[in-house]
Amino acid sequence: MNVKDYEYILEISRWGSISKAAEKLCITQGALTKYLQRVEHELSASLFLRNGNRLVPTKTGALYLAKARQIIDLDHELSEEIARLNSSQDAAIRFGYPMGMHAFVMEFLLPAFFAEYPEASIRLEEDSSRAVIQELDEGKLDLCLAYASEKSSALEYDLLAVSRMVLAVPSDSPIVKLGVREEGQPYPVLGNPLWLQQPYIQIAQHTRSGKAAERYFRQIGRRPSSRVYVDDTRSALSAVEQGLGNCLLTAIPHTDKLVNYMILPDLPPEEQEVYLIYRKKESLNKSFKGLIRLAHRLYEEF
Repeated sequence: MNVKDYEYILEISRWGSISKAAEKLCITQGALTKYLQRVEHELSASLFLRNGNRLVPTKTGALYLAKARQIIDLDHELSEEIARLNSSQDAAIRFGYPMGMHAFVMEFLLPAFFAEYPEASIRLEEDSSRAVIQELDEGKLDLCLAYASEKSSALEYDLLAVSRMVLAVPSDSPIVKLGVREEGQPYPVLGNPLWLQQPYIQIAQHTRSGKAAERYFRQIGRRPSSRVYVDDTRSALSAVEQGLGNCLLTAIPHTDKLVNYMILPDLPPEEQEVYLIYRKKESLNKSFKGLIRLAHRLYEEF
């Protein structure tokens, strides 16, 4: 069946007559009769009974008509959405990312992207890595930047980097001067335990960073006094930037320009793989590929 079949049957119901419906549809009465007979044959059920001079729906017919209206509405909705997409040469990219990467996306990735693609558009979704990956898998997003340990066979995982745990401290903290540059380390190494006596920003333990920090404190048998409790890395970075305390978290590209990252020698290498993820066999337009390329470039510079 196609949408035309549903429209024809609805027209018969509307007028209660094949001849009147055929007239409104600008086809012959015989052609419409054949349409009805074919549909009833395919369904192995009658859709109409004659009541005097009028055709009235059977119980099966009433069900068919109700579903036919829904199908036609969905068809119109689909056509409108496709038309909206086709009205732009480069439709909006539905892009998701975890909340902790807010500063990276807003202050670095998007400005670089729009500098190259000023006519492009992006629809943003900010949530946990698990949530944006699920939305991508369900077709609600086109691309996401996320941490991923488990992988879906329906998705393509483009590895950006392997991020490690660091201690984030305010830029004006005296702790910064205690850091020592060591070969092979991306940030100064902090051997002095003075930071444990300073206020701490605690990230919720349902997050990766929160869990890793808790394991570390159990390992060393000490923990700093928590001043602020937050639910995500984004809030933690903001709190550190405002000088409210230090925080153990996963290093995020370029946000060390807002705070200072430091390496703790006894901190286990809690690494997280960062990916750009999209659906397999996805048709990638120019700006889509450009967004992926720029994310790679910014991570490589990191």
